[in-house]
Amino acid sequence: MSDSHSTHPIPTAIRSERYRVRFDSRRQAELCAQTAGANRFVWNLFLAYNDWRYRVARKARGYGRWTDFPEAQRPLLVDPGRTWQTMYKRFAMIRSGRYDREFQAFLASPEGAVYADQDLSWLRDLPSGPVRHVLKYLDAAYQRFHRAHAEAKAEGRFLPRRKSDGKPQYFPRRKGRQGRKPDGFTIPDHVRMDGDWLYLPRMGWVRLDRGRNFPYRGCAPKTVRLLKEGTDRHPKWYATVAYAVPTARLKPTAGDGELGVDRNVRQATDSEGVVYEQPDTTNLDANIKRKQRKAAKARERSRQSGQPMSNRGRRICGQLRKLHRKKRRRRENAAHQHSRQMADTAHAVVVEDLNVQAMTQSAKGTVEKPGTNVKAKSGLNREILASGWGRLERHLDYKAGLVVKVDPAYTSQTCAVCGHVGQANRKTQATFKCTACGHTANADRNAAINILDRGRPLIRQARGEGASARRGAFGIKPTPMIREPDMPTSPPGP
Repeated sequence: MSDSHSTHPIPTAIRSERYRVRFDSRRQAELCAQTAGANRFVWNLFLAYNDWRYRVARKARGYGRWTDFPEAQRPLLVDPGRTWQTMYKRFAMIRSGRYDREFQAFLASPEGAVYADQDLSWLRDLPSGPVRHVLKYLDAAYQRFHRAHAEAKAEGRFLPRRKSDGKPQYFPRRKGRQGRKPDGFTIPDHVRMDGDWLYLPRMGWVRLDRGRNFPYRGCAPKTVRLLKEGTDRHPKWYATVAYAVPTARLKPTAGDGELGVDRNVRQATDSEGVVYEQPDTTNLDANIKRKQRKAAKARERSRQSGQPMSNRGRRICGQLRKLHRKKRRRRENAAHQHSRQMADTAHAVVVEDLNVQAMTQSAKGTVEKPGTNVKAKSGLNREILASGWGRLERHLDYKAGLVVKVDPAYTSQTCAVCGHVGQANRKTQATFKCTACGHTANADRNAAINILDRGRPLIRQARGEGASARRGAFGIKPTPMIREPDMPTSPPGP
């Protein structure tokens, strides 16, 4: 049989672009806000519903055989499963107004009392797909919690409990109107676009504004994530569209070359001696602290008076969120520029395999064993988290041709010329001077060269070069070359 008529799929990669949404009418903006609010409502509803199901399922285990009871006195048996498929079916039942015995029992329980007198038929007026898709995010949050719980159990310890709600750490949190993350919703599939116009289910066509830069025009859109920034009175909506972009349209990575990167507080240095500094946010941080003090005073006045926060207090909180968004955008822009410069310099980039979560643990200690230098360690933790190590690594994963992680132990104390390891080699933060051979260099560049030397065997193994690759002498595998930007990996947490 001839293969002349067979078509091969075009290789694609997921890339995303962010646009400002321009509505044609006020009604479209109102429906967007209602859909985002419905996402928050459904998240909280199923969070309480799953807590109730888990409690009832554990209680039913002590009843004995279910068939030993008369039918009218049989205890309620529920399935404690919390997968998104199970929650999808329950959402369809709630949306259609069909309440079975189980859901009616939930409404009569303390967990569901807040929803007992509410008419949930308004969910039918909103698009089903974007509203129920939040249950997939809830399922992912449960999975992160279960992984963290399993790791803690394997180590013989318990997860600490939060002071806010008494739940274990990493357990999904209840969402509030003024939460840590902006309101939004996702169009998971069947995305319709016509040029710079996007169709929102039950809302109509809206225009996407990105100036004159549309690098992925004509590519197939896969998903759309809409987020609201600003205040309820003056909202700004942004759409992040994930495209399936043919690899031929992407900017090619460097053909060859190897680069080692040493990440430090507020900067990174590569093996060529190039320093990548984080943007200076001194003035911005001062403005944020000033607004935080004013917002704290406004909340305290509201708490003492028992009245809602004043208009001035809400305006200050809005200004504070705006400053935080500005700071986040600066860091994101710097990470994009630095990762692009590294990817254009070399095909393979070697970085340290850093456990940021362990490095930023609090030094507070316990009542029996209080910690030392708690304030200094807290300041160092803030500086580490502000350096954007994970953000830079995520951008390199899909921009560079190959990303390899190596053990960072003693890279800052090892001489890149003779290999001598000693704490005395680095008497100052900036200068490295080997006590064995007398080699003097910038400390960060010396560490970056050591990182590159450790990663070269793994690079050869990944490329299939040398005897070590044929024998599989190295068990460590390089990190994936491409990661979907709309689904980044993250540490366990809600």
